[in-house]
Amino acid sequence: MAERRRMADALTPQQVAFLKAESPDVQQSTEEQPATHAAPPGGRARITLTVRLEPDVAAALAPAAATRKMQQRMPYTQQDIVGEALKQWLKEAGFWSET
Repeated sequence: MAERRRMADALTPQQVAFLKAESPDVQQSTEEQPATHAAPPGGRARITLTVRLEPDVAAALAPAAATRKMQQRMPYTQQDIVGEALKQWLKEAGFWSET
């Protein structure tokens, strides 16, 4: 039978420090530094907004985004597709102005 090990033995010092809510003694190497994210399309900042969609709308959104991504057609992320649709509705309803 294999020798049992503690789960903590498989963790790096940074991971152990994170779990204990301590600052790690060892500095992160450049490979472990978080990647900087590219600016969103149009260079505009985004905020988090949570909405609930009907199941059929959500089910249609996923393959639409995947298909558009394969065809390299913008917008292709679910976030961008929903944003464009919402902007269109806001313009038609008179709530959107380009400022």
